[in-house]
Amino acid sequence: MKNCLIFIFTSFLLFSCNTKVNKQNVVQQSSSVVDLPTITNFSLVKTKNGKNVYKIKANKAVIDEKNKVITVYKGIAEIYDKKISVAKVQFEVAKYDIVLGDAEFLGKNVISTIENEKIITYDIKYNSKENKIFSDKEIEIYKNGNVVKGIGFETFDGFQTIRIYKNVITSQ
Repeated sequence: MKNCLIFIFTSFLLFSCNTKVNKQNVVQQSSSVVDLPTITNFSLVKTKNGKNVYKIKANKAVIDEKNKVITVYKGIAEIYDKKISVAKVQFEVAKYDIVLGDAEFLGKNVISTIENEKIITYDIKYNSKENKIFSDKEIEIYKNGNVVKGIGFETFDGFQTIRIYKNVITSQ
């Protein structure tokens, strides 16, 4: 009986040690760091029907592990309409979906237009199917001493015509 208890106790200890080792291995495997491909002096041109839609330039870009999204840091996007550059966007972070062709410009975006407007907004999205730029965040448009503010907007022609969704306030 004594030998049987010692055998059971020893087996239990052995099983407990194996379980702990396995848990440590799992933790080590899940906390592994993946080096993602980094591109310096990044440049991307999005075209539709042979015409430029936008160009993105930045010093650094990273491709995700599934090769589906390119994340670009602190760059400039040039927006086109009918072969003409109509706006430049300074952005903090941009994400370009390789599969869909859509882009997001996250954080604060400062836009300079061909109409000498300065636009400040946040979290812009570009939908390639509709050729639409939009956001549901605040927007401020500065032109000739006037300021137009509102919440959310959309444009289909690269900031030449902007529809603000709500809370529109105009001041001088």
